[in-house]
Amino acid sequence: MKERETVGHLHHFTVETALDTLSQAGYEILDRRYTAGALDLPDKSWKQRLARLPRRIAYRIQPDLTVRVLGGYALLVVAR
Repeated sequence: MKERETVGHLHHFTVETALDTLSQAGYEILDRRYTAGALDLPDKSWKQRLARLPRRIAYRIQPDLTVRVLGGYALLVVAR
């Protein structure tokens, strides 16, 4: 809730619903990937520091599941 109050524009999509929403809006999806803000940006709390290693390891094994369960990633989509 703290992030929601400070950022104010959080969206709650799965990768499937995000891509489907863009497709239904008439966009052609050219490429997509996750960006690892939780790994690349400075930690804001000890909880983020603690989650860094599990996120890194799990992402290499199963990216989609890691993003869904552990969070800390954003979806970047190239579309036209």
